[in-house]
Amino acid sequence: MLKHASPLKKNQRPITFSPHSYANNFDFLRFLGASLVIYGHTYPLSGRGNLDYLQALSQGLFPTAHMGVCLFFVISGYLIAQSLENSPSMANFIWKRSIRIFPGLFVAVFFTVFLLGPLVTNLSFSEYLSTSATYKYFLILKLYPYYPDGLPGVFESDDPMVNGSLWTLAYEFTCYLSLLIAFKVFRSYRKKIVLLLFVLFWSTFFFWYEPLSSTTGRLPLLNLRVFNLIDFGMYFVAGAVAFYFKDYIAYRGTLAVSMLGFWLGAYFLSQHTSFFPLSGIIWARYLALPYLVLYFTFQVSPLNFFGRFGDYSYGLYIYAFPVQRLVILWLGATTNVSQLVVMSFVCTLPLAWLSWNYIEKPCLRYKHILK
Repeated sequence: MLKHASPLKKNQRPITFSPHSYANNFDFLRFLGASLVIYGHTYPLSGRGNLDYLQALSQGLFPTAHMGVCLFFVISGYLIAQSLENSPSMANFIWKRSIRIFPGLFVAVFFTVFLLGPLVTNLSFSEYLSTSATYKYFLILKLYPYYPDGLPGVFESDDPMVNGSLWTLAYEFTCYLSLLIAFKVFRSYRKKIVLLLFVLFWSTFFFWYEPLSSTTGRLPLLNLRVFNLIDFGMYFVAGAVAFYFKDYIAYRGTLAVSMLGFWLGAYFLSQHTSFFPLSGIIWARYLALPYLVLYFTFQVSPLNFFGRFGDYSYGLYIYAFPVQRLVILWLGATTNVSQLVVMSFVCTLPLAWLSWNYIEKPCLRYKHILK
């Protein structure tokens, strides 16, 4: 937990690491986050509703796909804050973030338009390629405003969404830019500003969660839903707070258990008392989940070496949804969930491997060309 009085003592392990030293579990957790999203999406895509088995088992405490995305945002907040501190200029920071996101995304969109689309469209091949709507799908690369996710004749008998994971990238990139602006405007007070932002976001949801969650209000021009921006932003800022105050945060098993107990306690009170609101689960989760994620991140374990052969999490995330749609189309929506999940992994992992080794990793060699 945060200690304002003094930094960690010598017997409290400080959080110092290099992203390439394998002294943490970031790679494993990112992979886990992508896996949770794949599992959680299997249910609605196969017509089983949004309540997956883990969510039902926890009686709503753990919405699997959403938790996978939130896990990404916590980790991203920590690492992006570190990247910002190590970037010599705004241009360098924006370039590094862009080269991490857009090359892989472009190839994934190209794959979707020219490989997946022709396979499943109910139009002829020539009609599909001659329709302007086919090429408008590339507008997704703009991020803002997010273009409707559909291709002509593709999945039209069902939900026409082709890649229902990509919409979160706009929120991710907005978090990057927001942190950059806060860093530049309040450079001398950036630590306090980041902490203030977290308190502000948490307080906003504490008092106005119900009306915010039910509104569809969006930011003008960016077309980002306000509720989602605060929701994801909360986890991102929590990760940034953890980075900036890393010398004051102890990651101990007793504190992790306490945080888990706090989360479960909020769940119990919201379910079995009349005075504690249902949204109390969310308030507790905003505090507990970031701590638990980062507690596990810095544990010494064999999983520290999980990413030694590559970081496939981004590839999994951007390819899984359309692949899952294909798998369900071929095997049938009534196929056992476990089979659908396994087959989705089997088909998506090679694409993630190719994306990392031939697109993402080679592009990262140029991340320092802008100073």
